Amino acid sequence: MSEMYDAIRALCRSRGINVTQLCRELGIPRSTLSELSTGRTRQLGLRHATRIAEYFGVPVSALTGAEAPAPAPDVAALDIREEPIAAYENLKRYLTEDDKADIATLIRLRAEINRGRR
Repeated sequence: MSEMYDAIRALCRSRGINVTQLCRELGIPRSTLSELSTGRTRQLGLRHATRIAEYFGVPVSALTGAEAPAPAPDVAALDIREEPIAAYENLKRYLTEDDKADIATLIRLRAEINRGRR
């Protein structure tokens, strides 16, 4: 098994999916990663590696074993009720525009609730 496959599999586990689900979501043939897992292929082409890296929010080098993969945190699972938003400044790079809009909506709703309690 290649280091690249091991890194991809670890990233999948951290996201709670398997490699087959990853392939389906990204439109990558499962056989591409099967070849990688059996060692018939040593690494993915740049196109597939880039798509996988972007999906997990890691640099492509994280898939090559050049550095340990650091999966993007599950932003939805964070409990921000007790912490100031500023504490999550380091998550900005992982947030999509939809995530940012959702957070803005939640902040507005929370402010409305707080105003209603006074």
